[in-house]
Amino acid sequence: MEKNYFNLIQSLKPADVIIAKKKTGLSSILDHYIVYLGNNEFIGNLKGGVKYIYYSEFLELLREYRPVKVRKFPINNPYEIEQAITRAEQKIGQKYSFLGFNCEHFANWVQYGKQTSNQVTNGIVLLISILFLQLIISSNGKR
Repeated sequence: MEKNYFNLIQSLKPADVIIAKKKTGLSSILDHYIVYLGNNEFIGNLKGGVKYIYYSEFLELLREYRPVKVRKFPINNPYEIEQAITRAEQKIGQKYSFLGFNCEHFANWVQYGKQTSNQVTNGIVLLISILFLQLIISSNGKR
């Protein structure tokens, strides 16, 4: 993704989602999501819960996060865009939950009307697979 964040912001339309990675640390393997509302305003589900993110706060976030992709709102229809923005604003104040309602759940709710997180699903599948493999390995050693 381009380093010129001004161009990035200028390319956004309401209900688009910025997908970013943390620049350092373990959470850099995860995708982080912020929804663009228009007029240089954003909304996101951060650790404290769903809240408006104003331009200056967004620029502060860019110190820690590197945008890697923009997921465009899939329908170019003013009514559908307004519905997406309404869905976003209905969640203001809802608490963050890594497994139950994280930033990906929120972004998918806004764009598709479904609270899903592929990262959580994939993580759970991976964890179950590792536990199952460990069980098989430990069972084979007891024969």
